[in-house]
Amino acid sequence: MVLPVLMLLILGIIVYGQWLACANALQQSANEGARASLSGLSLDERALTARQTVADSLSHYDSIDQRKVVVGIQDDGTTVNVTVNYDMSDQPVMKLPFVPIPDKILSRSAAVRLSNF
Repeated sequence: MVLPVLMLLILGIIVYGQWLACANALQQSANEGARASLSGLSLDERALTARQTVADSLSHYDSIDQRKVVVGIQDDGTTVNVTVNYDMSDQPVMKLPFVPIPDKILSRSAAVRLSNF
């Protein structure tokens, strides 16, 4: 009677641990992309710098498939908002039928304010 509950608990820890690790990686890459975008002088340069920085940051995480990452940049001239979305639906641990699964699409964002000095 104890073994099934223990196994369910352990699998839940694994599923949510992987989900939290991916969420942390996405948030960190969004933060880095937003900070790096400050070096751009134009809207296009800021967007390119942010996308390259996010891709470079996520390349250090083996569990994230970069082909499933979507980076969105919103730049209104005063604020740059970098949004990173990742589809985790193909991850093996996300397919366990007996563990409550968190959202399969992770979305994290970071914003920085542009200022004229």
